[in-house]
Amino acid sequence: MNVQLIPASTKSARFLRPKPPTKTEVEKCAENETKTGSEKNSFRLLRINELEQMWNEVFIEHRQISPMCTGFISWDLSAEQQRGAAWREKASCNECSYHSKMFNLYNEVIAKKRGRRTAAINLSIQVALNHIAISTTGLQKLFLGSNIPAPSTSSMQHSANVVSEIIEEYNQKDLVQKRKLIKEINILRGDNPNIINIQADGMYNNPIYSGMGKTPFQPATQCTYNMLENNTYKHSIVSTRQVSKLCSNKSEHKTKTKVKSHKGHCSANIEMHDSIGSEERWAKDCLLDLKNDGLEVQEITTDPDSSAFRAAESLFKAGTTNTQPIHFLDTRHVSANHRNFIKKMSGLKEIMPARLVSEKDKMLKRFALDMAARCQAEYNAAFDKFNMDSVRVKVHLSYACHAIVSCYQGDHNGCTKYSLVCSNRNSLKTWTEKSAYLKNNFKLNKSENTAALLRECVKYRLGPTMLNRTCKNTNTQKAEATNRAIRATVPSNVTFTRNYKGRVHTAIHNVNNGPGESIVKLCKAAGVPIEPGSRAARGLGLWQRCEISK
Repeated sequence: MNVQLIPASTKSARFLRPKPPTKTEVEKCAENETKTGSEKNSFRLLRINELEQMWNEVFIEHRQISPMCTGFISWDLSAEQQRGAAWREKASCNECSYHSKMFNLYNEVIAKKRGRRTAAINLSIQVALNHIAISTTGLQKLFLGSNIPAPSTSSMQHSANVVSEIIEEYNQKDLVQKRKLIKEINILRGDNPNIINIQADGMYNNPIYSGMGKTPFQPATQCTYNMLENNTYKHSIVSTRQVSKLCSNKSEHKTKTKVKSHKGHCSANIEMHDSIGSEERWAKDCLLDLKNDGLEVQEITTDPDSSAFRAAESLFKAGTTNTQPIHFLDTRHVSANHRNFIKKMSGLKEIMPARLVSEKDKMLKRFALDMAARCQAEYNAAFDKFNMDSVRVKVHLSYACHAIVSCYQGDHNGCTKYSLVCSNRNSLKTWTEKSAYLKNNFKLNKSENTAALLRECVKYRLGPTMLNRTCKNTNTQKAEATNRAIRATVPSNVTFTRNYKGRVHTAIHNVNNGPGESIVKLCKAAGVPIEPGSRAARGLGLWQRCEISK
């Protein structure tokens, strides 16, 4: 068999994926590093007091060692040491052999354990980071973009872990103080000191229903449930519960590993197979917290689809609490459900004054918005006029219901007599004329079928059953605002496995105390107080006043 030899190629071998022929801008920028040149044009975070002490000591010592030297004293950047965001520096002379000792250009936190003391600025930064959405990576980008050497990821994570535990413990004590304050207010008012009225709501790191039809599992892995008092206008948060299925110690926490049963820290507090959407379970934990401080819930306001009331009811039936709970619905969610009820109501689209089906659909949606707004406006006006007297409100609205039906059919005589938001007396505009959703000439036909459909629409919101469930005119707006504040510290696009609870407690403390007050108190709790009278302190005070005046 003849074997044909193939001559070797004279060309040099090349990699299949060669490097780009030109260097990127970041590569060009990095290769020009010189410790004595480039670093002198960068920035450092230094404490003024320690810096003054360093240079005064260096100048005196240099004059004593080399009295005739006229050299230039500068930083010895080749020997500098980084401590997170803080620095240790030394100075040297360019003519004589003088080298100073290393100086800590930061103040230290008094340590409770053995080992190196922590730089105060590292803890201060973590307190501030807990108030905003960014964490380690975001701060490193800010530092590097500002031409400041960034702290290492490991050092920042260690500081974050320390601060998170401090904040969680401090906020729990703050919530206890809020509960004691409610009891004192009740005593001053002459009310039962052990009764509290609350609004409650929960939030998840992922929408709990986003996986419907796609997966048998719940997509959420972290949950926060909050209870806020309705006894005062501040609606302070009085109890909270954080739930997480995620453990930061992934090497130890396997699929079959039980919570808190492995070595090291375990950030998970429920099993992976547990239902995280069980609001009744989390609400019961919050109610037991209130019970431990001698408070029992009487009135509880929630979303229509919440199961928190069942938790209060079960505790009452079990004899744990002695106060019969009363359930009220959030008026804002009731209005949203009212709009959906009108849109889905059969036969209503056919009576819309439009020719095409597409036009009828659009008009029905606008009519749903207008009808829900009209019913809520009537209720609010009656609630204010009769000074929150639920009996008089119900009697008045029973007449207003008929006036609303006639109003949408073009007859405003009933509105003039019974409605508080619509009248054709003294050249006043009727409700439909000033509506933001319907045209001025909107009018439905005057048939018994149309009137029956309209009565069903009005009855949903102003009927006796719904009036009993909303007779206090309470809502969960502050609870929703708390959820948005938590979302500002725990954004949905970032998963904080290790310090989820600490960040949530920071947001809760921020809502209860205000941003400026919260930062001052939490920094003090972490052992790194804001310097009184400083520009930073005045800036926090201005921020606090601006938030209060909103």
